Parts: sequence; structure tokens; C-alpha cells
Amino acid sequence: MWQVSPHFGFMVPHREQMKHLIQGHSFGTHLTISRKVSGKSYWHYAYNFPEQGFDFSFINTGNMRQMGVQMSGSFLLNLPLRKRIRNHIIERSDPSFKHWLGLGIGMGYATKSWDLEGNHQAAILGSAGNNALTIQYSARIVSFSFGEIRTGLRISHLSNGAFQLPNLGTNNIGVFISYVSMKRETAHSIQVEKPKLENWRFSLSLCAGLKEIPPPTGIKHPVFTSTLLGEKRLTYKSSAGIGLDFLNNTSLQDLIEQRDNTSVPAGSAIQLGAIISYTMHFNDFELKMQQGFYLLDKWKVDGLLYHRFGLRYRISESGCTQLTVKTHFAKADYGEFGFGYSLNR
Repeated sequence: MWQVSPHFGFMVPHREQMKHLIQGHSFGTHLTISRKVSGKSYWHYAYNFPEQGFDFSFINTGNMRQMGVQMSGSFLLNLPLRKRIRNHIIERSDPSFKHWLGLGIGMGYATKSWDLEGNHQAAILGSAGNNALTIQYSARIVSFSFGEIRTGLRISHLSNGAFQLPNLGTNNIGVFISYVSMKRETAHSIQVEKPKLENWRFSLSLCAGLKEIPPPTGIKHPVFTSTLLGEKRLTYKSSAGIGLDFLNNTSLQDLIEQRDNTSVPAGSAIQLGAIISYTMHFNDFELKMQQGFYLLDKWKVDGLLYHRFGLRYRISESGCTQLTVKTHFAKADYGEFGFGYSLNR
């Protein structure tokens, strides 16, 4: 199926230094090419046959001179929010009202980014290429034999994960109305067997990244993260857990020396954190959201709390890769890529 969605909204000034850049409403469109999952894996049934595909977005920010146009291409998973499960029989129904939660991740391009000579007042995105994240809610308002009309709310985020400063990131909120070309499905029930799952899982992960600190266009500082995490399976679709983070952000040594005007040992770059984790499972893919609390932090500028969002993919029974971003609320700290190992096996 394909879906075309004009949308209208505004860029969110989530920092005081962004307010002067908001000069008009944003508008644009997104085009989605997707299909319903096949039913070959249990998670297809558990999530009531979501739609998955590719989403292409075009947004005029409302300030062409300083913020320009933002484009993105993402993988989008559209999760139905209505289902019925009876005695392990999952019923695929076609009610008159349907609604979805959409999650997207991909790459974005901004035609205007910060430049010391030509665009120094727009200190938001330090690079043209960025990561793109999307979350949206949509609902069907009318259905035909050849398609349907949906409407909803969409939030789009662009950021380079502090790989290149400045990196406040942009957030666009917009309402949209969509025409979806699709074939009508008939309702039917499917008997499925739930796979056997571990009750607890303990894992150790090692990740690394690069971080730039002021002034912009400076050197990239390596960062290293080691996480010990214990997770309890709540349902087939979700897990909750607690863990410890050992963070070695080498840029902190330079930042503390600049602030205190004195030399400090390399150990000043070490941070220790406790995390509360929540995971959504999609077979071998996992979507992780974590709330962190600094237990040891000699920098003490970013506050007590931090967050981590990202993906983990199982490459074997005991091994996985992961791609995450650590943030302080709406401001990215750095991106992380690495590997994990399950201690259960």
C-alpha cells in the first residue's frame, strides 16, 4: 500500500536561543510505502499485524533563510492499538474505527545548517546530515473499497548526536491527513503458539562513540560505555530491568580543566550511573528506552538525570549489536554503537 500525507505544524523552540528562528508555520508532506507483515513470526500476531515500510518526508521549516528544508528517509513501523486475544487465539478484526502508533528511524538532510560565516545565528544543527526519528499517532476516519482516509499527529526530530556542534536538534510537530491506497481485508482468526522465553536475562554490553565539545569544528573525543543490565520479561512484547552504566566520556577532562582553569586527572572523565530500562520486543529486534541517574559525576553540569534510546539486534543466541543515543532531555549527549553478550548462555 502507499500513503500520501500533507501536514501542517510548527518547529518547537525547545531552547531559549531558538525562539528567534521560529518565523512561520512549517508545512510539507510525507509519502509512505508499506505492507502488513506476513504472519511468519509470532510478534506479527502479538502486535496485531502492524504495517511496516519506508517513509519519505519533506518539511518546509517556515524559515527558509536560516533553517531551510528538512528531508528524511526512514523505516516506519505502524503498530495497531486495537486487538482482541482469547485463549491464545489472536483475532484480526476490521472494526469501523482503527488507530495506530507509528515509530520511525532513519537519516535526514537539512538544506540549512550552522555556518560561522553564512548562518551563524542558527546554532541548532551543525551538519547537513542527521539522524531522523519519528513518532506519530494516526486514526482511520473513513474507509472505501479502494482505500481509506486517516488523520493524525506527527513529531519529527533531527539531530546528529553531538558528533558535530552545534547540536540542539530540531523538533517539528504537525497534524496531517492521509489518503491510503489499500485493499480491504476480511476478518479471520489465527491459532498461534507462543514461543518459550527466558524469565530473566542478564547482559553485558560495550559501546563507543565520538563527541565534539565547544568550540565547534574541534576535535572528536572518544566515549566508551559499559552496561551491566538485568531484565525481567513482563509479557511477550515487553521487558523491564535495572542496571549499572560505567561511562568514560573523555571530553569531560578538557571541559573540567577549562571550567576550573587547572589540570585534572583522566579519572575525572569517569561517570557511574544507575538505569531503569524498558524494552519492546520485535523478535530479534528490540527497542530500548532507559532512564539514568548519575551516581558519580564530577562534571555536574547536565543535572542528575540522563536518558538512552535506541535499538538492539540479536545476531546469535547470546550476542547482539546495538545503536543508541544518550541524551539529557531534548539535548543529545552522544551516540553509541557496540556489542552485547547475554550472560544467561
